[in-house]
Amino acid sequence: MLTLDVIDSPLARHRIGDALAGHANFVSSMLVGINALAASSSAAHDLRVVSRPEANTLLAAALRAVGAELEPAFCRPALLTEADGERFTSALAMLRNGVALARSVSELIDDLLAHIALVGVLDPEFTGRLVSASPRAYPGLVLLKTPRSSIAVAEALVHEGAHQKLFDLAITHDLLSADSDRCPPFHPPWAPQQRRWPLEQTLAACHAYACLARFGDEAGVAAGSCPLSPESLLPVAWQRCKILGHWLLDQGDYLGVDAHLLLDGLIGRRPSTSRTAANRLSAVAADYIIDTPLEFRRCGAPDRVLVGRASQPPQLYWVTDDAAMVLELLAHESLDDVAHTFAQRWRIQQLEATDRLSGLISDLYVTGLIKVRDTSGVGRS
Repeated sequence: MLTLDVIDSPLARHRIGDALAGHANFVSSMLVGINALAASSSAAHDLRVVSRPEANTLLAAALRAVGAELEPAFCRPALLTEADGERFTSALAMLRNGVALARSVSELIDDLLAHIALVGVLDPEFTGRLVSASPRAYPGLVLLKTPRSSIAVAEALVHEGAHQKLFDLAITHDLLSADSDRCPPFHPPWAPQQRRWPLEQTLAACHAYACLARFGDEAGVAAGSCPLSPESLLPVAWQRCKILGHWLLDQGDYLGVDAHLLLDGLIGRRPSTSRTAANRLSAVAADYIIDTPLEFRRCGAPDRVLVGRASQPPQLYWVTDDAAMVLELLAHESLDDVAHTFAQRWRIQQLEATDRLSGLISDLYVTGLIKVRDTSGVGRS
């Protein structure tokens, strides 16, 4: 069992991610907790802030990843820590003011801060035009250029908190379809002509701009209630959200069901899709099997079950409770027996249950959790 200090640590989550991807072996003794990076006395309210001098060494790989996105003329970003004295103390005070301002303006901020585990303040001498960043490989870590105002802190936390929330949603929900890699890239009209965003980045940007637009509206940006820096995105957030959302509405076949729900909440419309029931596999016409043992963990949410396959690297899937039950039953029952069980569970006729199960079975087949039984005799003695 891991402590919360380790579970929430971006460094620990990075190493666990590497192990799950098959890039490294998992050694629990090598997991670095948040306390190794941030003293409890150096927090911005309940937001942990990198403060220990050794953090520049421990987070060196994350800083290199951010530095790779900056202009070549700049060195690798460096973190301000307690070793920097007054510069760190002043930045920490501004962070605290920014969190307080954000909370006084909008209830949105607490929902987003829940997805930020650690904030690091970057030395402005080595950041160029960078304002803030969320290294994807280090979930929960947000890096901010030394802030000049409370509203700049608030905006950066909303922006990066929105990204962190979407990263967490991507781990636990169906945001992308099995065909998402085939989606053509998007060109943001405010970016250089050669810039292209993949689907997931476009969805993340739409979500972030939607959050910024709401925060800006509640902060009275349009009314000029707060002075903004020239690089602030608050004045253009809603316009950009609409541009991104309009493009995403036409990419429904590449987006998962939860992304459809997310866009409906953000912009009030769901994407179009060309999929129909006729596109589904003839699931009920085949004999499906579970060819390797599966492990099931019900994690508290009423309709989210984590299914694991003991492979190298491990394979993890989030499925609905009905899908998990199908998998559990198929391990020792025929599909007809499964349909009979669900007819009783749903209190409907077995033919109707079979029809309803076809889409669910099709999805499980596409993910590889179930396979069609080989009846050709090939390879048998």
